[in-house]
Amino acid sequence: MRRQRDLLLGLGVVLAAAAFFYVLGSGGYPGGPDECIAKGDCYCEAIRAGRVAQPANSWSNAGFVLAGLAVLAHLRRRGPTLMASDVFYPRLYGALGVFLGIGSFAFHGTMRAWGGAADLISMYAYIAFVVAYDAARIGEWRRGRFVAVFGLVTAVPSAALVVIPPEHGKWLFAALVAAALLLEVAVSVPALRPWAPRPIDPARRPWFWAGLGSFAAANAVWNVSHTGGPWCDPHSLLQGHGLWHLLSAGAVWCFYLYFLAEREVEGRVESGRG
Repeated sequence: MRRQRDLLLGLGVVLAAAAFFYVLGSGGYPGGPDECIAKGDCYCEAIRAGRVAQPANSWSNAGFVLAGLAVLAHLRRRGPTLMASDVFYPRLYGALGVFLGIGSFAFHGTMRAWGGAADLISMYAYIAFVVAYDAARIGEWRRGRFVAVFGLVTAVPSAALVVIPPEHGKWLFAALVAAALLLEVAVSVPALRPWAPRPIDPARRPWFWAGLGSFAAANAVWNVSHTGGPWCDPHSLLQGHGLWHLLSAGAVWCFYLYFLAEREVEGRVESGRG
């Protein structure tokens, strides 16, 4: 029953967001245009009139929404570790997956500056979860410390958007991704965390590699499908940036299964297949 409530709540948020964009776009979205328009680099796809400025880049965010809803439908307690034992963590993770889709739609659907900010904030919030969760795995933190670090790592780059040029926001996200990867290495190599005596199995299991591979492929597609890139066709409904969304959504789901599969065995924590 709890699983159904979480899923229904997630669906309600998605429907509310859809109604918000439908109503707000009726007379043209308010606010100033995103800076990408002046720069002539809005991720290749031509901007169209109507409620959805970039159809392919907008609707491909359904992948994030579906990944988040799938997590919310999958909630269950089945083990001693954070993601497996406390529904707070998968519930937040699933909500952030949905937020990724809504935030990115706000950008590609409206082409407004506030939509671009929403997109970046959703990205910061997701990677902040990964950073805080890996730190919690290393330090055996209670929920309160995790929440504090998650909130801080989300809030600082989000607040920085007020004072830095928006294009620099992507570099902040890249820095957070690098931090998450370094923490993941620390999870697996005990010598890098002598302050945490509890051993964690360094073995990488398929869901981690599947998620990392999907994210790497997404970035490879991004690099060749930007405006002016070899895969760029502004008037096509097959957009490389849309594929980036779908591949990244696959990574969101794979990393959830990786975190969920981790289990404690004889005083150690190891990753199982889920």
